Amino acid sequence: MRIASIVLNAVIVLDMLLITVLFFKKDGKWAFSNIKRPLRYFTFLSNVLCALASLLMIIFPDFIPVWLLKYVGTVAVTVTFITVLVFLGPALGYKRVLEKHDLWMHLINPLLALASFCVCERRPMSVWQALLGMIPVILYGLFYGYKVMLAKEEKRWEDFYGFNKGNKWYISVLLMMLGTLIICAGLMAVQTLIKL
Repeated sequence: MRIASIVLNAVIVLDMLLITVLFFKKDGKWAFSNIKRPLRYFTFLSNVLCALASLLMIIFPDFIPVWLLKYVGTVAVTVTFITVLVFLGPALGYKRVLEKHDLWMHLINPLLALASFCVCERRPMSVWQALLGMIPVILYGLFYGYKVMLAKEEKRWEDFYGFNKGNKWYISVLLMMLGTLIICAGLMAVQTLIKL
């Protein structure tokens, strides 16, 4: 299982390293300012978090805080995966959200993270540890809500996820929190209860 864990985590690290480097290039030019746009998206941020956790998992596989960080990163990319499957895919079209680097960040990396965490990196998990998986969604949700609804007009973001359509952001918040909680509970069940 250790070799499988290393391989799966290494693929996540390497593909995110490549994707991040490619974000620095736009219209054939390299510029640090090009990375600002992807930094707005939970998809990119969750994949970077997962890649960082995957790198640390390769180096420190038995260190519990690293394992917890890998769990948090796995929850974050799973949220991205489920959001694309049930919300963004139907709204924008699956071809659009599953092409080029989005295929890796929306589908392949989440599946690799789930496989490595649920099969290769299993250990018992408490409820309190499971709730740590909520942190990225809560933090990003607060930041996104501020930038979409409360920031000064010139610094405001468009609602690119469409979570505030019709001023019904509270429904999106409820669904995202509930969905993330279900993902956390599911991963805790696989880690603690289900014998593979």
